Amino acid sequence: MSSKRKCLSISDKKKIIEEIESGKKKKEVADSFKIPFSSLSIILKQKEAILNTTDAQSSRKKRRLSEFPRIEQCIFTWFNQVRQQNIPVSGILIKEKAKSYAEMFGISDFTASDGWLSNFKKRHNLVFKKICGKSASVDEGMCNDWQIILQDLLCEYDPKNVFNADETGLFFKCLPDRTLTFKNEKCHGGKLSKERVTLLLAVNMDGSEKLRPLFIGKSAKPRCFKNVKSLPVTYRNNKKSWMTIELWNEWLETLNNDMRKQHRKIIIFVDNCTAHNNPPTLSNVRIEFLPANTTSKLQPLDQGIIKNFKLSYRKEIVSEFLACLDNNDSPKVTVLTAIMISHKAWNNVTTQTIRNCFRKCGFVKTIDNEEEFPITLEVDTQHNTLSTVLDDQLTFEDYVAIHDDLAVCGSLTDDEIFASFNNEEGNDEENDEEESFEDPIVTSKEAKLGLHAVLSYLQRHDIDDSVFSSILNLDNTIDKVNLSSCKQSKISDFFKK
Repeated sequence: MSSKRKCLSISDKKKIIEEIESGKKKKEVADSFKIPFSSLSIILKQKEAILNTTDAQSSRKKRRLSEFPRIEQCIFTWFNQVRQQNIPVSGILIKEKAKSYAEMFGISDFTASDGWLSNFKKRHNLVFKKICGKSASVDEGMCNDWQIILQDLLCEYDPKNVFNADETGLFFKCLPDRTLTFKNEKCHGGKLSKERVTLLLAVNMDGSEKLRPLFIGKSAKPRCFKNVKSLPVTYRNNKKSWMTIELWNEWLETLNNDMRKQHRKIIIFVDNCTAHNNPPTLSNVRIEFLPANTTSKLQPLDQGIIKNFKLSYRKEIVSEFLACLDNNDSPKVTVLTAIMISHKAWNNVTTQTIRNCFRKCGFVKTIDNEEEFPITLEVDTQHNTLSTVLDDQLTFEDYVAIHDDLAVCGSLTDDEIFASFNNEEGNDEENDEEESFEDPIVTSKEAKLGLHAVLSYLQRHDIDDSVFSSILNLDNTIDKVNLSSCKQSKISDFFKK
């Protein structure tokens, strides 16, 4: 007599994976969940797909696919946007919206029946609830009340496990001679949207760990990415180049997986941006929202960390611009250029600056009399020189502040939602740069010569021993990459066919 097959939910499968990663033996895990070893092996092979499953699907044992997936994707995106604005949504409204999207897709056999609505709600774990009350504006005393709450929260975590994350917009192509064009531009869309990106930056309280930035551009495959296989950031894209619920939740789930592997529990403080309002269930990351309308006082990244990042970014752009002027060349700033400069600028934000900004917001273990250093921005002398060349009356502070009103999230229109799930227009975002700047392919020999030139330059200056170690690591890396790219010849290759 055959035994009854046990059917595990996706949530159970996630628990199995977590126990295996925590170090438990496979046999013990299989026995505790009463499944055969072969089933455990299948679950581990499907690990990536299981971990990427949303919370709405985790309680279910099987994923039931919709007959009209594009319509449902549009409806679910629209529903999330409306819910963020606390607008009541009825079943009738969802059905009418679904019919509208069906017409846009040219699908004539779709019927927004009660049965379809019921299944749609089950597929996405939706329930209708009455919305009561409304958001109250924050009073001045809320910041003081928050400081007391914050102290209780900080008692549960070491400083290295307390993080702050925030998005910031960047006009990555903005050269010093174009500042007047971009100043005070909010850029919700249109022509200038091609000139902007959004970055998600996150750092911990003691400044010992800066998380890998999330870099959100417009093009799925910028031309400058040709032959590029590695980036120092996580690159994602959408038509608006801003943060969305999907990108935020993907970033959180990746962070949660990383923390689970490190056996760490962290808390991350974020603002009430609409993209943050529907986070997934996380095992190793706790989300804590800052009080509404108080981030200018209570968010560490807004106290000078982002400002210093942008200062460093602009200084690099100015240096690039001056170098081009000296060589009678026109400046070229691509998405790849922006990524590399952003990586350098983010690394240049000092530990002391980070600690000062956290301390200014009350992120200290106990209320003490520790000296608080002023957070200042260094004025760039190169920009002053450049202003003279271009007869530009703007200060460097003006140049850094051009992004202050840049939108980092918002709501998509019906046409934009439709376009994002319309396969016929799916390639519009690829290679969507006005100009094509492809870096020449560098051989391993040329890389070696360049590295030796850097070493020769540095040897004539007083530098730290760690720099020489870094150059040696680069030299070894070039050798390893060169070795891995070489194909081993087979004996059959020497015989003519």
